[in-house]
Amino acid sequence: MGNSGEPQIGGFDWRLVFTWHVVPERERMRMRSPVDVIRSPTMAGGLFAVSKKYFEYLGSYDTGMEVWGGENLEFSFRIWQCGGTLETHPCSHVGHVFPKQAPYSRKEALANSIRAAEVWMDEFKELYYHRNPHARLEPFGDVTERKQLRAKLQCKDFKWFLETVYPELHVPEDRPGFFGMLQSKGLEDYCFDYNPPSEHDPTGHQVLLYICHGMGQNQFFEYTSQNEIRYNTRQPEACIAVEEGTDLLMMHLCKETAPENQKFILQEDGSLFHIQSKKCVQAERKDLSNSFVPLLRDCTNSEHQRWFFKERLP
Repeated sequence: MGNSGEPQIGGFDWRLVFTWHVVPERERMRMRSPVDVIRSPTMAGGLFAVSKKYFEYLGSYDTGMEVWGGENLEFSFRIWQCGGTLETHPCSHVGHVFPKQAPYSRKEALANSIRAAEVWMDEFKELYYHRNPHARLEPFGDVTERKQLRAKLQCKDFKWFLETVYPELHVPEDRPGFFGMLQSKGLEDYCFDYNPPSEHDPTGHQVLLYICHGMGQNQFFEYTSQNEIRYNTRQPEACIAVEEGTDLLMMHLCKETAPENQKFILQEDGSLFHIQSKKCVQAERKDLSNSFVPLLRDCTNSEHQRWFFKERLP
């Protein structure tokens, strides 16, 4: 199947999941024609060409990884941080055959992603661990040789990669006490929960309340210094908003400057005050069912209007 649409570049989210993105404006300005090569922060993994000599110079694959998954991001970080460039060639033709059934058993590639984070991401690896708290307990092997390779090649740090190669990626603040599960005080053991309707479109649906599970993912939120409640485990990132004329908490795309309907104040007493409507977020039963939702209501002293962030379960 030929891709007749516009080429895209590779990115990632803070769970270290590969994502596709439109070509940023800064790269469009650099291109001399629509079919010029496009610099890409990351690659999909099965679609790249590299000279054998340069592949070996960069340390080939990390042999501590198993099967596949995560190795594409690790190699992408390594290419850029160690002096190379990674480019999409719009006029290339790639053959990729998927087997009906893989001839091996593939475990979750969690350990592979941990190895990538430990070797290449410096202090930014904590952003990955915050969104994958179970990864802290996962064995990932010895990465001493890979760190020695990085030192030998005199590779740049991950801060340089974010600022120079992938400035479009929002770097979470993750201030202590303002990220993780957003839990209700009145409705014990229930947390904000959001399941995006699509892997590529995290917007358009209502935020719900479910039993807190401590696994990050759909229950990971961040309260920013811009007074946003960000759902930043996916790309593009979504923020909780209140649509005009409703009391529902919905997901909209985050903006560079937070619009008024996306601004909340987490007050000292734990109440979550929506600035535009001047109402507070309250935990309520949904209809006559056993499910619960956060809704805007007039502010009271109810415990169902008290919230707090919790990084992980005990």
